[in-house]
Amino acid sequence: MSMKCNCEQHLNLELRTVMYTRSVMIRHVPVLVCDHCLTYELIPSMRPDLKKCVDLLGPDPSNTSFSLADYHELANLIYEVMTEADYSEDGLKRKLEYEIQERINLLLDLYKMADRMHDIAWVGELRNRLSQLSVILPEMNVFQQMNEK
Repeated sequence: MSMKCNCEQHLNLELRTVMYTRSVMIRHVPVLVCDHCLTYELIPSMRPDLKKCVDLLGPDPSNTSFSLADYHELANLIYEVMTEADYSEDGLKRKLEYEIQERINLLLDLYKMADRMHDIAWVGELRNRLSQLSVILPEMNVFQQMNEK
């Protein structure tokens, strides 16, 4: 999964630790990194969800550390795939696409069950998890188009 940087080099997917207000360490944050100009950026679709996590900490958070993979479905899936094996760039992209589709299918099955059980809280949780995965699909198409050029 990569796209091009402003310097025209490919951005590579990595998991990084991000510091927030010098007191909060957020581990396993998926970012796109340019090895040429040493820039990095958060996957665009993850920005709003990371902001929500940070907002929950309040205006003056104490020293803490957490893994984004524990709170975000896509971050969790990327973490699982990247710790599973060392993939080539194309292999990683294919594996992530496959795992995202499989996770969406699983969550849809669970959603159907939760809906039948009239478990409103579970339905809400599953909707949130599905939305965290579904927003990456258009971006992955953009990545594919950029790699083909």
